[in-house]
Amino acid sequence: MVMRLIKKIKRFFFGIHEIIWFFVHGIEEWLYPYRDRPVESLYDEYGDDSVSEINYLKYQIESANERIERLQSEMRYILSHVNLNDDKKTKI
Repeated sequence: MVMRLIKKIKRFFFGIHEIIWFFVHGIEEWLYPYRDRPVESLYDEYGDDSVSEINYLKYQIESANERIERLQSEMRYILSHVNLNDDKKTKI
């Protein structure tokens, strides 16, 4: 008896889920109509020079270097702060 009720409730919520999904899918198709037009690559739009693999890799390397430098400066600050405030000068 209880199991039948649970199955009916699950079926009811699954039906609601499908109806909501149907409406959301319709809104998604309306907002993002990618099937109606072909997607152009960045090379066609901007040319080969501005979006090349070499420029992308250089940007990634520069970004990684900036992150590393920032983390190193933060680590130096924290270590100097810990060493100044700690009487025992705990080794890390």
